[in-house]
Amino acid sequence: MSTPAAAPGAVNTETSTVVAPVTSTFTGVSDRFTYTFPANSITFLRIRQK
Repeated sequence: MSTPAAAPGAVNTETSTVVAPVTSTFTGVSDRFTYTFPANSITFLRIRQK
């Protein structure tokens, strides 16, 4: 899972990278699951088929 998250209004500049992707692993997924997404973020969730 890759989630770029930052405060509202955050902007990357030539010298500062405030918004950067954070990669994590989410385990325990079954036919139904609940996940709380971070506020002010875009999440790319990759689900592999068994």
